Amino acid sequence: MPAGHSLENERIRLVLTPDGRGATLVDRRRNAVWRLAADSLRYAAGPDEGTPSLRPLPPGRVECVGDALHALYAPPEGEVGLSWELAPDHVCVRLRVVGGAIRSVAVPGVFRPEEGRARLLLSPYQGVLYLGGADPWEEVRPGGAHGNLSLSMSAVLSDRAALMLTAEDLADWFAQFGDSAEGPFLVFRLDRCPAEGWYEREVRLYPVEASVAAVARRYRARLIERGEFVGWPEKIARKPILENLFGALMAFIGYNKSPTTDYVAGAESIRRMGFDRAMYYPVRVCNYSLGFLMGGDEPVWMSDEEVRLMRGVPGALVAPWGWTVEGLDDGSETMTRIYRRDAQGRPYDGWRIEQQQWKQVCTPYQVEEITRRYAGDMREMDWIHFDVNATRLGRQPCFASGHALHGGRPLGKRHDVEWTRRLLGVETNGNRIVSSEGFVDRYAVSYDIGSTKIEPVSWPARFIPVPLTGLVLHDSCAHVWWEIYNYNALPGAGLSLNRYGLLGAGRARRKAALDALYGCPPHVFPFGRQYGWTDVGNRRTFSYQVRVDDREVQRALECALPVARLHRRIGKLDMTGFEFVGGDYSLQATTFADGTRVVANFGERARELPGVGPLLPEAWTALDPR
Repeated sequence: MPAGHSLENERIRLVLTPDGRGATLVDRRRNAVWRLAADSLRYAAGPDEGTPSLRPLPPGRVECVGDALHALYAPPEGEVGLSWELAPDHVCVRLRVVGGAIRSVAVPGVFRPEEGRARLLLSPYQGVLYLGGADPWEEVRPGGAHGNLSLSMSAVLSDRAALMLTAEDLADWFAQFGDSAEGPFLVFRLDRCPAEGWYEREVRLYPVEASVAAVARRYRARLIERGEFVGWPEKIARKPILENLFGALMAFIGYNKSPTTDYVAGAESIRRMGFDRAMYYPVRVCNYSLGFLMGGDEPVWMSDEEVRLMRGVPGALVAPWGWTVEGLDDGSETMTRIYRRDAQGRPYDGWRIEQQQWKQVCTPYQVEEITRRYAGDMREMDWIHFDVNATRLGRQPCFASGHALHGGRPLGKRHDVEWTRRLLGVETNGNRIVSSEGFVDRYAVSYDIGSTKIEPVSWPARFIPVPLTGLVLHDSCAHVWWEIYNYNALPGAGLSLNRYGLLGAGRARRKAALDALYGCPPHVFPFGRQYGWTDVGNRRTFSYQVRVDDREVQRALECALPVARLHRRIGKLDMTGFEFVGGDYSLQATTFADGTRVVANFGERARELPGVGPLLPEAWTALDPR
């Protein structure tokens, strides 16, 4: 043990070197030692734009004050203070920065196990376990969706123990992780808020058992401690319509108007197939205007009579596409006054299709807009799917001085998170189920359904998708596929591969196995019209039609029906366990609070299950505890 200042209790011993650039954390319960990597306590200075280049903090000085170790560093641009405080089962590291030129600080530096190989448990999509050993790579990810972090945590696992890191702030943080010659690494990068400057920040270190389930369950407990967990019983008491989610088919029906689709007949056909609950979206596009085309088509907009008939199909619920996050500049004062603006007063660019450029709308004014629409043309909607609102923990700050809804003062990211919670919450949406693109733990207190997920690649692989979000939040929020990545293959959503796994529409058996394992509702595009990209770089689009009697749709619905029936039974339950079965990563099992055990085979050969028999590739089984 190096000389220095120390704190200790029954579970943890923490030592800082006198200059504050070295640290050792001893997990006494598991006899595991974690050491701070040399020069990994880093910072950056400069403007807010771009990804900063971090450099080591200079040597500092450490003082022991009461129950904390205070480390103070003085780079040329200001002052960085880290307070290390020991709690019964974790170490809390608080950051204080003086000096407006300092942009970012990596907290608390990179800890690596003294013995054994390191792996990373990361939380993009539903979560992935990185086994290590790849060529050097690095990513910097905020909280959010589509490869960003779904949970405000990640962990390093050794053979003996794990060290979980949690970002305690609502926003203004990034996870920085990857692999290097020294092995896998993980650190949280805390950034200065462009609107609010520096405020006190916090990262926590939790020594836990070296398993996916152990890390997830401790983080679940942390959400409960923070008051950031709302279970299904409480949500259903607020919104009784939520009962209809469990056992439902999630049915995306395209953003484009389709004069040739009989939506009501399609819903009746799905009902006859055995789906007694189905959540259809979108039946209308809820944007500020509809003066645009997608793949040459107008946006979908069912008439009042069509909506009435659709809702009349037993078990059918209908939703709009809640596209409030951005709007087209129509030249009106009404539109331009609600744009989110940068420090120079310019509106931020948003989505673009063909030559149509949307601009971002400030979140408080999205709340105002959707409230107004619920009193008018969205009154009959049973639920709502918001577009990309939940894909970021706070969007770019709004500096619009004329925005009375945030007091004419700059609106920073953490306060934008609070406004997004309000947008997604019951006070805005009433008795409606709420979905949004993006699964994010900090929004699970408000909404009910988030996306996106990823599929495993062929074995062996270095990244293994795992149900991290389910182990934390299964009894609070459903985790579904992105609306285009359905069970049925589509012309506009072919297979793609990223670092973590597979994306795209189709492969119904594999998606169904994943949904059954995770206790999620199935997701199909059964009928309707949608756009895709002919040239993504130049934003050029085409459109295509999907029909309920397409063989691909029928295969998808056949795979979806048993998943929906399983979800009816276990969708509200806590996911209490997860394990890899049989010595490799392709056979996985989850356990739910009633004792139900689901086993799924993602390998390329049949696997024998004791008492069950062979489980074919891309197949699953649910073992009823009764």
